[in-house]
Parts: sequence; structure tokens; C-alpha cells
Amino acid sequence: MTFLDIHSHILPAIDDGAKDMETALALLKMLKSQGVTDVIATPHFYPDEDNAEDFVIAVQNAYNNLKQELTGKDLPNVYLGCELRYFNGIGKSESINQFVIKGTNYLLVELPYGAAITDIVLQDIINIRERQGLIPILAHIERYSKVKGYKKLLKLISDGYALAHINAGGVASKEEAKCCEKLIKGGYVSYLASDTHSVHNRPPQFEEAFKVLTERLGKSVVNRFVYKSNQLLEEIEAANE
Repeated sequence: MTFLDIHSHILPAIDDGAKDMETALALLKMLKSQGVTDVIATPHFYPDEDNAEDFVIAVQNAYNNLKQELTGKDLPNVYLGCELRYFNGIGKSESINQFVIKGTNYLLVELPYGAAITDIVLQDIINIRERQGLIPILAHIERYSKVKGYKKLLKLISDGYALAHINAGGVASKEEAKCCEKLIKGGYVSYLASDTHSVHNRPPQFEEAFKVLTERLGKSVVNRFVYKSNQLLEEIEAANE
């Protein structure tokens, strides 16, 4: 079985994820032990803090170093993407094309924490799809369940303007498990991701999440997540051949 983790912070010394190569390799070992065969490295990019040109160069160098270190090791394949923080006008900015999952038109987007999901934000997400021709994947949507405008966000997802993922850690937690279950039942979730940052603080939790999902919703839900991840993996592999 193959399984793609679409959201991780495993690139060494880039963001608040893996602090060094040793941590990056340890995270990849943990991911492999939980059934992950392929993973997308998605370092944070904050438009109001980071310089895009410097970021792209640093990320590519870290990615190249990690790929070299993985040579001959039986660890998951790593692909390159980004977790792009939402900014006003994102749907009209051609600059966002440099942050897609490499070789595809998928863009992982993180919404601001605590801020209302306004009609402007929703229109921006629609514009990513309609004007830029990209497919936004909204990161860890379970985190915004108490934010004003959340129901409109779910409507936007159900209308096909964006895809979404939930975190395995959310499924495995007491605080967010029920929300994740409702999102899955409602058909709002396409992917399950680790969003892993470190071995101890935010480790991969696929094993726990798969167990919870199987017990509460049945094995078919896990199979569906595997199927969706493999669909995306096939596109990425074809683009990077």
C-alpha cells in the first residue's frame, strides 16, 4: 500500500518544523512506521514576514540536501510544496504559482487563526481556482470550526471551489475528534495529513488517527483517504518524471 502525507514540516532548519537533518530523518522514520510511503514537505511561507526569493532558494537548498541524505535509505519519497498563509488579494496574485506542490496546480493554503472568514476571504479562495487556475487545499479546517464564517467556508468547499484536509492529530485528540468526524461525514474532507513539526511536540499521528477512524466510522473511511492520497500522488509522480 502507498500513502501520501500532503502536509509536513520536515525540511531541516527552514521553519518551526525539523530543526536539523537528524530531526528530519527521525520524522521520516516515524512516518514510514505509520504506513507513509511518500510525503510532501510544506514549509511555512508568511507573505508579511518572508522574502519570496530568499525563501524559494533556501527551501530548494534544504530539499536538495535532504534528498541527498535519503540516497540509499529506505525512507519515504519526499516532494516539495509549501504551506502558504492567506493574504488579502491572494486570488489575484500571480506570485502564488511559485508555491504550488511542485509540478502540479495544487496549492496548500493556511487561513489566519482567530480571524473571521469574511466574504472577501471566500472570494479570494474562489479566485485562486477561477482566476489563477489553481486548486486550493485548505489546511486543517477543523481548527476554524468556532470562527465566524465557518459554515460559508464549508459551503465553498462543497461547491467545489476548494479541497480541504484535516490533521491526523485532530482526529486523535479529544478536543477536535468530534469536529473531524462531522467534517468527514459531511463530505468536506479530501485528505488526512500529519502536519508534523517535531518528534516530541507535534509528531506524526496517523497510527492513532487510523485506529480512531476505523473504530468510529469504519475501515472504508481510511480506505477513502488512502485512495485520495494515491490519486494526488499519481499526479505528482507523473509531473516529476
